[in-house]
Parts: sequence; structure tokens; C-alpha cells
Amino acid sequence: MARVQSVTVLSLLPALEEALAAGVIGSTSDRFMFLSPGLSHRLRTEIPAPVRQALLRGVPVPRPREHVMGTGGAGADIEAEPGRESGPVARATEQTPDSLVSALLLSQDNPGRPLDPRSEAAMRRTLVRTPGSPGDTADGGTDGALILSLFGHKETEQRDRARAIATKRGQGASSVVAALILSNLEWAAGHVDQALEWGDRAQRMDHTALPVSWRPYPSLALADKLAHLGRFAEGETELTHTRELAERLDHPWARAESAIVRGRLLAGMGRTEEAEAEVRTGVALALRVSAHLPASQGLSLLSLLSLARGRWSEAADQIGRARSQLDLQPGTLPPVRHSWADFRVTTTDMDASGALGLFAKRFPDLLAKPSLFLLNPEVSARLVRLGLAAGEYGLAAAVTRQVTRLADQNPGQAGLAATARHAWALLHQDPDALEHAALQHVAPWASAAASEDLGGMLLKRREHRHTARRHLRTARERYHAIGALVSAARVESLLQDAGEDSPRHVGVSQPPASGREQRRSRARSVLTEAEHRIACLVAEGLTNQQVAKRVSRSPHTVNYHLRQIFRKLDVDSRVKLARILHP
Repeated sequence: MARVQSVTVLSLLPALEEALAAGVIGSTSDRFMFLSPGLSHRLRTEIPAPVRQALLRGVPVPRPREHVMGTGGAGADIEAEPGRESGPVARATEQTPDSLVSALLLSQDNPGRPLDPRSEAAMRRTLVRTPGSPGDTADGGTDGALILSLFGHKETEQRDRARAIATKRGQGASSVVAALILSNLEWAAGHVDQALEWGDRAQRMDHTALPVSWRPYPSLALADKLAHLGRFAEGETELTHTRELAERLDHPWARAESAIVRGRLLAGMGRTEEAEAEVRTGVALALRVSAHLPASQGLSLLSLLSLARGRWSEAADQIGRARSQLDLQPGTLPPVRHSWADFRVTTTDMDASGALGLFAKRFPDLLAKPSLFLLNPEVSARLVRLGLAAGEYGLAAAVTRQVTRLADQNPGQAGLAATARHAWALLHQDPDALEHAALQHVAPWASAAASEDLGGMLLKRREHRHTARRHLRTARERYHAIGALVSAARVESLLQDAGEDSPRHVGVSQPPASGREQRRSRARSVLTEAEHRIACLVAEGLTNQQVAKRVSRSPHTVNYHLRQIFRKLDVDSRVKLARILHP
């Protein structure tokens, strides 16, 4: 559409937002679709053929649909190419009960989406063969059939069916699963209070009717949501229950997943080193038992932690491994939090326009997903900053409206209120609102970012330099406390621009820095992490091709960065660059 109208993709965001709000279109797991079949038909018949072809350029032609289940249940209409199975379906032969349950019961982005035929077959076998499984008939029993019926309907029908099962079926396995699905559906729709209510209800139900290997998941799913919301004490309580149960059941998948969720919780609390250790433990265990989806989630989280601590090459390697693990999980689409981590790592060394261009190209549907803004308070603030820096005011305004709507829908969530206020303050350049957000944020990362934003905003207003330095010092201290080394260095550079000396250790006499030390310090402050890494390798004498292999980029990209490095440091040769970076 953007190509046909000769406009940018991001400029269409307000219209997309309006169409979604009006119910004209909806978002499926990986694409947008018209909600009215009649409207879809009229558009296909009334739009001129050349325009229709331009709009559909690059879109795969739908395959013939194969009716898989005569009952009309989950997975009744599955796209299949005659004589050949599609990728996810073909890989589903590897599907195990643990991987299936994990993917379905913990899904926060596409809960209840249709099962491919072999995943459905695996679920049927799980319900029939697992000791303690529901039902007492050869085909999985009434309870098993009800569980299968929760997948593959339109969202409204799915929600109604799940609610009916959860409220009318007593305390059987189908009631627990229905409550979990409802919790995930409400979360994906941005209805946080309802999501937590159903999640808590699922946790309090009788789990003895569940297959034994399913029993850790109600508490784990609830803990994961609480961690995202900054409700750390409650999340820790649920995780303790999950971990004790996983140990008692000798359930390696649940042990791995609970370690990764606890790492996410610790990261939110600012306990970065502990978080890294916990997630690494979870990833190692997940890899040992071929738990591809949990391993991918853990590696995505590790990439963000590595990025925050200045280990760009390690972050790039981790997100690459996360992609590989995701490819090995049958029928799984990239979760929102994986896509966000991928975006953050990939755009580390890009300017705002380049980052948003990649965002629009690779992740065009993310902004329509409320769950994106529930990941952590950083997401909306970062997108607003990028939008303002790139001159994409419409994007910044749309993000602010999204997160404000989320906060209004969930008045009981203080963390969402702070996130919305932070985005609004950035959009309107309101220092008072930004100061309030810094005080209101629960997560230390978000509070430090708000203080940095406030200091930077006031620094531009020259009459507030003293106050700006105070807020920047607060941000620097918070970043140091949580191990966000890259952010601390960035704030240090702002403080130096504002005329403040670098911090000194109390009681230690330090000689004045030499000219070369000052030049090295300046290089560290003006270069991005990726640029500094490349500059150091070039200064060691490596060629562009050798550097490219070390940083997993193309020689062309390395050459581009080298030009930026020369410009920023005002040098015109590798020799002069080496003199700055090496004694």
C-alpha cells in the first residue's frame, strides 16, 4: 500500500490504527485480514487489476485448503500444498508433548491459534496416553475433546467457548486449560486485569485432573505476566511454587522455563548479573533436552542483557542462536519479545531513520499488538524517541496513544500508568510529567531512562543546566547500580558536554589525563558500541574483511562504519586511528 501511494510505511500507521479500532481489519498471528468476508470480496472485485497486483506483489498465493478433521474442530481448515507439506507442518513430526504444551499454554501473542494437523495428533496422543490425563474414552474422552476445541476458532468464538468451559465444567482439566487460554487471550488483547484474573483462577483450580507434565504451567504462566508488569514479589511467589513442583516432578522443561522467567524477573528488578546467571542456567538446561522454544526465549533475553552491558558481538551471536532455535520448534511463529530483541540488537549501530525503516520492513505488524507494550516500560519510550528523532511524529503519537489506551483500560496497573506518562512526556516535551514518570516507574531501568530523558530535555533549555546535571547524575548512578554500562557511559558523555568533570573516587588523588588519554576517552564517548568495537579492531591492524568476520557483518557495512568513525574522530587514516586508540 505504501509503495502504491508513494509514501512511507510509517505514515500509514494512523490509518491502520483507525481501521483496527473500527473493526474493519484484524491481526492474525502473522498478517492482517479483513474481518468482513463481504468487504474482502468487494475489494477484490472492485479494485482495478493493476492496482490489486501491485498491492499483492510479494504476497504468496494461497494454497488449496485441506480439510483435516471431519468434526470441524481445531485445525479443520489447514492450508496444504498437494503432495507436499509446508515447513511448519513437515517439521511437526518432531513435536513432543512437552514442546506442544509449552508452546500452547505459555503463548502470550497468538493464544489458541489453529493447530497444524500433526500438532493436533500429538495433542490427542498426549491426552490419551499420559497418566492422569483427562477423559476415559479411547479418543481422549469428553475433557480431551473440549481441550482440543479451544484451538482454531475466531477470537470472539474462542473467548466465548473458553469462558463457557471454564465457568460451567467444574474443576476438570478442560476448565484449567480454558482459564489459561482466556488469560492469554486477554493479555494479547491488552486486557491486563482480566488476564491476571483468569490466570489466578487457573492457578487456584484443582490440577490433579491435568496430565502430570502440564501441572507447573498455570503458576508459570501467571509468574511470567507478573514479571512483565513489574509485580516482582507476586511473581517470585508463583515462581517458587513452579520450581518446587518442577523439581518434585523431575520436569526438565519446566525447570528450564522457570529459570528463564526468573531471569526476566531479576532483570526487571535491575539485578542484571543474577539475571544473566539464571537465564544461562535455563538456556543450558533447555538445550540439553531440546526445548527449542524456551532456549530461544532465553537467548533473546540474554542478547538484551549483553547489549546493555556493552557486549555487542555476544548479543549478535545470542540473537542469531535464538533465531536458529525458533526455526527448530514446529509450527511456531516468532514471539513478540523475540522480535523486539531482534530489532534492538540488529539496529544497535543505526540512526533513528534507519532503525525505523528496518522496523517497518521486518516487523510491520508489531505496533498493532498490545503485548508489545507489555514487554517492559522501555519499549514505548524507545519508539517515541526514535519517532521524534527521525521526524516521524505520527509514529511517536500513535505509540503514545497505544500505551495510553492500555493504561486507561487497566487502571489498577501502576507500572502501565508510569509507562504511558513517560511516552506522553517525551511526545509533548513536558519535563514535569517526565519527572513524575521517573518517580512513578517501578522498574529501575525505566526510572533511570526517564531521569536521563529529563536531563537531556532540560539540557537543551540552557537556563536549566544545573537541574539537568542533577537528573543526569541520578540516571548515571541508577545505570551503574543495575549494570547498564552502555547507558551509564552515554549519560557520562552528556554530563561532560554539560561541563561536569568525570566522577572521581573519594580519597584517591588522580593525575590529569594526558592528551592521548583524553582522545581515547572522547572516542569512547562519541562512538557507538559497534563503532568502537570496529575501530579497535581496525586499530589492531585487521583488514575490513577480517573485521567483518569478527563482528558478523559484511565488509560493506564495516566500510560504512569506518567512514563514520573517521568523521567523528576527525582522522583520515588507519594509522591516526591507531594512535588515538593505542598507547
